[in-house]
This record gives sequence, structure tokens and C-alpha cells, in this order.
Amino acid sequence: MSKLDKVEKAIEKGKESVLIKLADDKDEEVKLAAIAGMGKIGKDDSFNAIVPNMLTDDDPKVRAASAEALGVMKNEHASAHLRYYLEREKDATVIASIKKAISNLNGAE
Repeated sequence: MSKLDKVEKAIEKGKESVLIKLADDKDEEVKLAAIAGMGKIGKDDSFNAIVPNMLTDDDPKVRAASAEALGVMKNEHASAHLRYYLEREKDATVIASIKKAISNLNGAE
């Protein structure tokens, strides 16, 4: 079973701990898929892994995926964190992802 298959299976079964581990994988595709899965599951441990760690990652793709996951997650605290990071973010793609996530959290599309 490939790691991407593991991500899909973890999403199906709601296995948040597996996704959190896979979100630290060396393979970028696996990492981004796991982060997206964490957003779909939307539990507190995923939120707590994304906010302090992944929103500050060196890789803009990881930061953008993390913002998008928070936008899907609908955690009541996500908007405040996203606004905080929006003020500090320099990468245009990440800024767009953060703005989209905030919009999703506010109920707009």
C-alpha cells in the first residue's frame, strides 16, 4: 500500500493520528494530501498540529495547504489564527489561500 493510499484510508476511517504523522512525510505529495485530509476530518488534534507547525513551515505549498485545511475544518478559532498569519505572510499564493480560507469560514464562497 502506498503512502497516498494510507492517506485516503486514514481519511475514510477518520484516523487523525495517522494523518498527522503523514503530514511530516518527506514526499511533498503525501504531506499535502495528509494536510488536506486533516482539514476534512477537522478534529482538535489536527487543528493543533496545523496552527503552530504547518502555518509557519518554510515551504509555501505547506503553508497554503494548511490554510486551506483550516478553511475546510470550520474550527471556531481558525479565523483568528488565519488573520494573524495573513498580516505576516509574504508569499502571494499563501496569502490567496489564507484569504480564501477566511472567506470559507465566514460562510462566503
